[in-house]
Amino acid sequence: MQLFVYGTLKRGQVNHLQYVGADAKVEAAQVRGHLVQLRQGYPMLVVPAADVLAIGTADYSADGNRQQALNDRPAPTSLEMEDAGTWPVVQGEIVELTDVLLQLPPIDALEDFDAATGAGLYHRALLWAVRPRRAVWTYIAPEGRFPQGALEWGAQWP
Repeated sequence: MQLFVYGTLKRGQVNHLQYVGADAKVEAAQVRGHLVQLRQGYPMLVVPAADVLAIGTADYSADGNRQQALNDRPAPTSLEMEDAGTWPVVQGEIVELTDVLLQLPPIDALEDFDAATGAGLYHRALLWAVRPRRAVWTYIAPEGRFPQGALEWGAQWP
């Protein structure tokens, strides 16, 4: 499974080694959206609602298969994506999870996403990355909402 990360799970950040691992394959990537800073000091990604292809479930294997099925077919071009020119891109990384059943539940918990109910501070969502063009899972603001009290940031988190 490929996961787009933009905050504390990125290489060199506080949660990368514990949750992703030192040997994980990592590559630079971009998705459309805005980063906001929560009062707690960490980032949250707000994306266009039309970009959300699916919300994660507790069936991690099925989620991985859904992602793989999308990546086995041609990805849409930016011109085919709704509102392609109106959203900035957010810089981050795609990390390859080698053992989804072992790695993803703790990451869901870290991100306060309850895979069984789909509830939580964040939602795990499947969307198309802008670069490289592929379907990736990431953690976003639920239902595209801008959290109360959050401050808008630039296109990347420190």
